[in-house]
Amino acid sequence: MGDLVLKGSLNLVGNLTLKGDGGKVLIDSKEALVELIAPADSPHSSAAPPVIMPPPPASPLDTGTKVWVVNSFNKTVKAGTKPIVALGMTMQGNTAIWPGMVLPSSGNSGPVTINHVPINVQDDQAITFPSGGSASLSASGQ
Repeated sequence: MGDLVLKGSLNLVGNLTLKGDGGKVLIDSKEALVELIAPADSPHSSAAPPVIMPPPPASPLDTGTKVWVVNSFNKTVKAGTKPIVALGMTMQGNTAIWPGMVLPSSGNSGPVTINHVPINVQDDQAITFPSGGSASLSASGQ
């Protein structure tokens, strides 16, 4: 079974479903990130710094370190049935309580884009709004 590898300067537009032959959609050698459902799916990251709110002496609402990309700003290009992430919103915590945002891709060197926005790939970063903590999105979700 093979992966679908996208390389170089490429801009994807319109409604498009990409499928590897039993494999994954790769940008150069890194897997493209896809939307997930939090907390049902495995997270994109499990090592984000915890959000400690409200401040002590009250106990934190949710100190979970899991992060999911739950909304891609692109909905037109998909890897199988899941939208590929080209910027988007995240949720962090054990119960996905803290909102955040996916940062522009630093690992997509082509760049391969969707409507001129670089596709996010494994090891790109996200920021959690309440704390300002960053998370490395190490799992693609594919």
